[in-house]
Amino acid sequence: MEANVVILGGGVAGLIAALHCEEAGLSPTLIEAETVPGGRVRTDYRDGFQLDYGFQVLLTEYQEVQRYLDLDALELGAFRAGAIVFDHRGRFRVSDPLRNPGQLFSMAFSRVGTLRDKWLVFRLNQELKATDRASLFKVNDQTTLAYLKEYGFSDRIINQFFRPFFGGIFLENELSTPAGMFRFVFKMFGSGDATLPRRGIGAVVKQLHARLERTTFIGDTRITSLKGNQLLDESGKAYSFDKLILTTDPSSLMENLPGQEIDWHDTCVFYYTTPQPLLPEPTIGLVSDPDSLINNFCELTQVWPDYAPVDEHLISVTLKRIAPDSAELHRAIGEEVAQWCGKPNQSMNYLARYDIPGALPVNPSQQYTIQPAATMLTDDIYLAGDYLLNASLDAAMRSGRLAVEAMLQSL
Repeated sequence: MEANVVILGGGVAGLIAALHCEEAGLSPTLIEAETVPGGRVRTDYRDGFQLDYGFQVLLTEYQEVQRYLDLDALELGAFRAGAIVFDHRGRFRVSDPLRNPGQLFSMAFSRVGTLRDKWLVFRLNQELKATDRASLFKVNDQTTLAYLKEYGFSDRIINQFFRPFFGGIFLENELSTPAGMFRFVFKMFGSGDATLPRRGIGAVVKQLHARLERTTFIGDTRITSLKGNQLLDESGKAYSFDKLILTTDPSSLMENLPGQEIDWHDTCVFYYTTPQPLLPEPTIGLVSDPDSLINNFCELTQVWPDYAPVDEHLISVTLKRIAPDSAELHRAIGEEVAQWCGKPNQSMNYLARYDIPGALPVNPSQQYTIQPAATMLTDDIYLAGDYLLNASLDAAMRSGRLAVEAMLQSL
């Protein structure tokens, strides 16, 4: 089998597509706008610190993650199941008593939600564990918020837990994300671990990239137009193809694509260093105070000390929205985190800020998988990317595989 296959976009979907092309005996060309592959899944290494491009966790329950990654080689460190919720009344622990039986009593009588809410969490957990992944998305005709209320959850637990926790995952605090996506993510967190690779989330991309043997990688090349069977970069250089797998937003290259315009959620993440730990364990802190700009924060070095130099502690803070940058904002966020943790005199040294436009696609409806043929845009162009399915690493990987399967059928 011979074909000149070009993959545009070196993120996870593009790398998986390249891997499947090689398995079929093809030698694809992978074109990426940045100097290295990875897209939104990357880590900067700066003066002994590991700064992920936004706060990201690797969920071990993802089916495609289990299929493609050597998890042992990534040396995963896990967050403790549950979270700590902060509001004006103090801090409250939310635990999964099925995975932490010792927390059953304290969870039942914590102030996060009512006793009935705790029972409903248990019931929902059991229900979703018994539901196959594809069926999770069948409940997709209502928002997450509407689903939670219909299920019987009180406004109290919705505002104290579900809104800050899943709002941080979905990058929107209205919980307008379709309920199917909520059910999927709830199941993934309830059945597996939320982890960090020892060398940062970018280690995922490095592992995938290292498996490629016959793929030509062309980095630092921004494609600006598509004409026939040619891609043109900013300098006018042309890249011809027989088959194209497009893992970027197709509307940026092709006009008049009804239904292909993609809206995106943005996010903003701050990194701080402290000389002393802020949190007592590897957990995620949720801020449920509606007046706070902060959605969640965590101490990455509680999961892996390698994220910072010796005797330094690295704090990741995710905001509810992108805010204008200033030294006053840096100081205010650091002081607020220290205050929430009950350590108002703790020094919080601002390290870096990451504004991430286009962090997650906004999908009006989401699904677990599609038929390979649904990725075909034309006879020669195939689409891949998590926006085709749902906003997850799992979906990005699956979409890359499905696009290649459809392309191989045409060959």
